[in-house]
Amino acid sequence: MSLYKYFLILLIFSIVAAQPRVTIEFGTGFYDPEMEGFDKNELIPFPTGNVATRNTLLNFSYYRQFFSNARWGYSSYSSYDFGRLEGFETSKPIFYRTIRYRLFALQTFYRPKPKIELNFTLAPIWGRAKFTLETKPSSNSDIDANHTITDDWNDLLNSFGDDNPLDQIASANSMKTDWLGYTGVIGLRYYIRTWLGLEFSVGFLNNNYKKDKWRLQGNDVKGPDMKINDLPVFTFKIVYALK
Repeated sequence: MSLYKYFLILLIFSIVAAQPRVTIEFGTGFYDPEMEGFDKNELIPFPTGNVATRNTLLNFSYYRQFFSNARWGYSSYSSYDFGRLEGFETSKPIFYRTIRYRLFALQTFYRPKPKIELNFTLAPIWGRAKFTLETKPSSNSDIDANHTITDDWNDLLNSFGDDNPLDQIASANSMKTDWLGYTGVIGLRYYIRTWLGLEFSVGFLNNNYKKDKWRLQGNDVKGPDMKINDLPVFTFKIVYALK
């Protein structure tokens, strides 16, 4: 029997008793991206990544059932990092880095037993990474402050391989990039109560990230080398089921 026929049979003939229409999920995920632009940066020594800032993903999901065993919804995986950079001459700026994988998901599920659920999620990804540099100049002069901020940003961009200096950068600004991708996830859920469940899931994140597609204050700039494609991801969730 083909895989297509198998999922079609599950979709049509599964019996779901008192299945909640809306679920809200909170959880933690783990994956292992390669951050060469930070770990192997020869010009700026970034703080060494750890499990909390490199491998941990905070997860939030919202699903609404639209068929007897199918849901649609939104889910996001978020990674955060911050620290102080020591490789600058005029200041020691603080950096903030976020990576967010936003999923617009379709989920099918099957309950072999009333409290046990198997589900499969397929979703496109709209990914976004953001990098903020908080510079604190030693001088009170506005001219010196703007000069320090611009120099710090140009030093950062040069460390990512961008040789085109920028003339002026606002004090509060961030470099951003967006990309598209897709994911497939298989989950096992156990309902402790009709309104509360625990879920473990495993899947892959496939992201079409390009380092040349970053934007900074209306300018196209280069960002860090990151390998975030074909990444296994594991998640643990607490599921709140609403009628």
